[in-house]
Amino acid sequence: MGMDDILIPRERTDAVVLIGVDGAERVEFIKVYAVDEGTAKRALEEFFNARGLFPADYRLVSRGSEDVGDRRAITTKSEVELSSSLARLGLKLLSNGILHLDGLESLYQFTLVSESLYRRIVQETRRGEEEPERAEKTEKTLEFEPLDVLSLGVDVLVENLRGVDLEKLLPPKARLLREPELRELIELMGEERDFPIVVETRNAARYSVLDFPATVRLPPLTVEEFAAELSGRLGFRVDPKYFKEYPPEKLNLRNVKALAKLVRALIEKKGFSGEGALSIAVRLNLGGL
Repeated sequence: MGMDDILIPRERTDAVVLIGVDGAERVEFIKVYAVDEGTAKRALEEFFNARGLFPADYRLVSRGSEDVGDRRAITTKSEVELSSSLARLGLKLLSNGILHLDGLESLYQFTLVSESLYRRIVQETRRGEEEPERAEKTEKTLEFEPLDVLSLGVDVLVENLRGVDLEKLLPPKARLLREPELRELIELMGEERDFPIVVETRNAARYSVLDFPATVRLPPLTVEEFAAELSGRLGFRVDPKYFKEYPPEKLNLRNVKALAKLVRALIEKKGFSGEGALSIAVRLNLGGL
């Protein structure tokens, strides 16, 4: 092969060069198939020279003989698996022609990748190896809900903006205190006792001077969650738009219960429709009627 024709796609009987190029036409992958090792080396050198590439920018990842098998020619169409692998890396498979394999039982090949592609492959391989470990850790974390800490028998501070009924979640002997005075709580926590204390508050900062083993923060419901909870209690769909103006302190489960009670009272005692009762109840709940 001459330097001029190494880049010209044509039918060949000695060697063929397959490359993977990115969107900017940079050569990131090179594979040379040839009738023997010496021919493969010459084809690779000529390709580097013709394209103005530097061998130091590439890493040899594979070399050696392989059986021809039932292949009759090496083309971009015959290398389906290689084309698919390169496509997953964002590379397009090109070649300088067709290598006919008539009478050949084996081929010699060199496979090289750019240093940048090599680093990318290594990083993706490591991520793939680490993913199961991360997934296992994530799964274990997801299995432990924040309020599961109440079952551990330690003192817990709960900033309950969600309005969750904590009494139903307490273990035996635990004592629930709602918004206790700081001085009384300090005294109680300093005493010898055989029960854990669960403090429920809307302002955890109020008790920041105390060292609780665990602090759980339950955020307010979202507007969508609030509407869904109310829908479940009333038996008809409640549009979240009713609660767009609700302040965060109103978006909790206790208020869901109170609002549902008000809506039912308006329906049963005043004869309003569901939508009419809901509209009035929302304004009453906000103090705006």
